[in-house]
Amino acid sequence: MKPLEKLRSKYTGCMLGAAIGDALGKQNEGLGRKDILENGYVTDYGKARPGCPGEKLREGQYTDDTEQMIVLAQSLIDCNGFDAMDFAEKIAKWGVEAQNDPARKKLVGPSSSAAISRLNSGILWKESGSEIPSCGSAMRVAPIGLFYNNMDEIESNAALSSIPTHNSKGAIAGAVAVAVAVRRALCERDCIEIVKDAAGRASKYDSGLAKKIELSFEKKDTEPDKVFEELGTSYLVYDTVPCAFYCFSRHFGAPEKAITEAVNAGGDTDSIACMTGALCGALHGIDVFPEKWLKGLENRKMIEHLSSAILRKSENI
Repeated sequence: MKPLEKLRSKYTGCMLGAAIGDALGKQNEGLGRKDILENGYVTDYGKARPGCPGEKLREGQYTDDTEQMIVLAQSLIDCNGFDAMDFAEKIAKWGVEAQNDPARKKLVGPSSSAAISRLNSGILWKESGSEIPSCGSAMRVAPIGLFYNNMDEIESNAALSSIPTHNSKGAIAGAVAVAVAVRRALCERDCIEIVKDAAGRASKYDSGLAKKIELSFEKKDTEPDKVFEELGTSYLVYDTVPCAFYCFSRHFGAPEKAITEAVNAGGDTDSIACMTGALCGALHGIDVFPEKWLKGLENRKMIEHLSSAILRKSENI
């Protein structure tokens, strides 16, 4: 494969991988690990189980995780880089549409929901973000790692992208960690280097999260049941981001296994799998995903178009 074709595969793989993980993971969101395993290990698209936030979504349809990623990607394309005001306006408009949709309104988390209300009331983006340390900005941040080459720019813009909705130090650190890891995965670095660089950059904002990301790598050879219990799988960034790094690290050379591990982790499975999928796609490219996942994914062509546009707008070509 030629270098440009390989890079295009990685860009597309990153964004599609995020959407695939999200669409698969929504089936188990909010369920405990034990219940998931008793109900059957999820390996393909299906309807979310009754009571899950995404129970009204179709098979292969993704949640707010991917929708917010798409909003961020479109803002990067429109502005030739990250513009906090444009992104805040776009995410506020998206939030109103999502909250008015009966099938999607339960998907918008408390941090995003509160921030969207503040943005639409006229509060400036610098002051609208929630202090709840949830993972909303980390789950959507992958396009920042695709758009920028310079690591300092990736770090600063990932941090900035969190502020309009998630202004806690943990949320900001989580966004930085995922964006940095995406860029490092594009460069095909060793797993330990990807995790080390992500944790190192995140430590500037929250040393506790950085240490937990490092722990997730140290635990990569430990059985999932023990690790998920130890790390936690709640919607908090301190749980979801380390769990995604654990799944990525444990199955570094087997992306399909990494994603299904995340899908069945328990708790905030759509977000854990979304971030895991983004990292796997950035590392391996689109060709590693089963055709059934690609074929059944909602809006596949649109996501591919966005990833190609980001590649053209970035400094890579």
